[in-house]
Amino acid sequence: MASLALAQSAPATIPTILGIRGANSGGCFSAASMSLALKADNLKFDFADMRASVTPADPYDSEAAICIMTVELGAFPQGWRFAFSDVSYTGHAKLAGGARVQSFAANSYFQWEHLKNNGAIDDPTIKNASGSYLMDVPEKIVNFGATGAYDKDFKVDIRNDKLSWSPCFTGQEYSYDDKMQVQFQFQAYLTKEGFSKTGSGVFGRPIGPALTADFKVVWEKCDPAQRNSWGQFRMGDYESCQRIGPTDSSDGQPTVRW
Repeated sequence: MASLALAQSAPATIPTILGIRGANSGGCFSAASMSLALKADNLKFDFADMRASVTPADPYDSEAAICIMTVELGAFPQGWRFAFSDVSYTGHAKLAGGARVQSFAANSYFQWEHLKNNGAIDDPTIKNASGSYLMDVPEKIVNFGATGAYDKDFKVDIRNDKLSWSPCFTGQEYSYDDKMQVQFQFQAYLTKEGFSKTGSGVFGRPIGPALTADFKVVWEKCDPAQRNSWGQFRMGDYESCQRIGPTDSSDGQPTVRW
């Protein structure tokens, strides 16, 4: 039984990454500023630009390195679902004069959007959406540099105490009708508060990726029939498109209203 359980701990195939979109946030300016690798047991992000700094001359006391991004996935294994059990941040910080890396945060939200009909544009386009937080850790206090000068590599492990599962996949999600996205938000908070005139700090590796975030992925077998009841948040029959005039508009106004 033990060998059977081990053999079934992960599916034979893993999802395909269909697209990456980075938001305009501090340290994550585009998909080109990051790289990611997905394996059966982990999802790893390397951020090229996720850095922050403070100096005694700065009028502000704090700066956050933030990345907000979305990964679109497809080709899920039939009869499986996944969760993130923890995430590890690794990087480097150089801190002095009271500056410190105060905290980290990690947030992951899975959204499943299903197109109910795909007829011509004359017909309404009706969609259903469901979503759940797979991980939501708003603050992990570390206070690197609080006890004196700090100049070294670090590793911060953030455990997901409230394990939350993705929907159970049917294996048919690799299509136009189903859009599966995982939205991520990463944050590190650097501050010299209380030491405005002396605090000096740099967050991020000077060479290579500034910061790495590595999620541990766990899998579980499940019944795909339960997929339609999944989600902490659900929205039904939204986003309709309806033609409001003739095909050719003589007054220059749009013929389609959203």
